[in-house]
Amino acid sequence: MDINSFELLWTEKHEDSYKDDNPGCWDNRVQEFNRSKADERIDLITDFLLQKGMLTKESTVLDLGCGPGKFVLEFAKTAEYVIGVDISTKMIQAARENSVKQRVANVEFIELDWHKADLATLKWQKKFDLITAIMSPAINNKQNLDKMIQASKGYCMVCHFLERLDSVGNELQKHVFGRKKEDEYGNRGLYCIFNILWLSKLCPEIVYINTEREVSRTVEEAYQHYVNRFAARRDLTAADKLKIKDFLQSRAVDGLVKEKIRAKIACVYWQNN
Repeated sequence: MDINSFELLWTEKHEDSYKDDNPGCWDNRVQEFNRSKADERIDLITDFLLQKGMLTKESTVLDLGCGPGKFVLEFAKTAEYVIGVDISTKMIQAARENSVKQRVANVEFIELDWHKADLATLKWQKKFDLITAIMSPAINNKQNLDKMIQASKGYCMVCHFLERLDSVGNELQKHVFGRKKEDEYGNRGLYCIFNILWLSKLCPEIVYINTEREVSRTVEEAYQHYVNRFAARRDLTAADKLKIKDFLQSRAVDGLVKEKIRAKIACVYWQNN
């Protein structure tokens, strides 16, 4: 297979694809992403970047799909300057508020759709020492990957779930929508990214990160969480929402829905020569 073959494979629509160009889906999830609880993924990924020398005190960093800025603020503890961009107005507002609360000055947050970003206008060609896209739908085709490469003068890294087992979410998915079709590539996007980079002679590498955590939510919090999560990929009917509410109520103990989440994250990283 050549690069064009992987480009076509990547853009084929499948049931787990995010809706394109829909900031409202992410506006609705700002409370979920901005929870104050510790997230070991931030420490694990940051530690890896530090160990590999991809993040240093001289680094200028761009984080694509930064959400409420948790990775940006962590990177800023080491880097010279970090910019976070996101398509969601509310995510950017939350990120700016978090930077003020934590008194972090060497950061900037910009509301930006990476799909439409003009690097020439932004003056971002070969600007950043490190660009990250961590569990972000911003890098969802070859054009956006190429733009990421063009903006980097050093390293790039794209991370996504390779496997995610939610004790509640997986059962809820089957209850409401039927059994989810497995991605035969593990993660279609990462599979295509790696092969495109390989064929482009950029010598990509992969690291795997395993995480495990527990989350407790009230029934209403769990309901809003799953409605927003499913709505990012599909249109929900009133019947779908009722099924979600009924299922969560059946799983609640003392008014709380407790969930264990085990995940394997794959990070593809490379240096632009």
